[in-house]
Amino acid sequence: MIQLPEVRWSHVATAVTSGILFSLSFRLNQYFDEQFVYSAGISLLFLPAGVKLLAVLVGRLPAIVGLLVVSIYLGAGIWPDKAMTSIVYFAVVSLMTYPIAAFGLMRLLNIRQDLSNLRYHHIVLLSLAASVLNGVVHNWLYWSQGVTTSDELWQKSAAMAMGDFMGCFVVVALFHAATGVLRRARRHTPLE
Repeated sequence: MIQLPEVRWSHVATAVTSGILFSLSFRLNQYFDEQFVYSAGISLLFLPAGVKLLAVLVGRLPAIVGLLVVSIYLGAGIWPDKAMTSIVYFAVVSLMTYPIAAFGLMRLLNIRQDLSNLRYHHIVLLSLAASVLNGVVHNWLYWSQGVTTSDELWQKSAAMAMGDFMGCFVVVALFHAATGVLRRARRHTPLE
């Protein structure tokens, strides 16, 4: 009999939290649509991209699972006319660009797994790499599925990359600043 690995409740909590935060950021971003929508499915400020990058960096595989489930759910609502296989395909491809870019760049820049040596310039580079890869791959996928025309491919890829970068940069920079403040507060708190 095959024995499955023990389920850690912290992993379940990470998956659920990542999924909920991604969904909430997606709904929040819809309030900005009037100011930032470039075209259908592309916003010039896409906060969920930042939540996705942050969740991948902090939560790893459990976060990826939570993000995937919510991405499929949201995709089904966005494209009710598409086959479920296409929705799952969109979700997997657009999600996996983030860990591929982030973990590849972390290795290249020698960023530790616990992010203890993460610096501000790393945030910019991680956001840029994930955003560009996602923008290009996502729109190639859209093109292959007939969502984007070949004439629009590069403009929409650039617009999506810019919106994802802005979302990544805002969310991850806020997280980095908050953790820095917490670290400094802990260092200056007198021990009892």
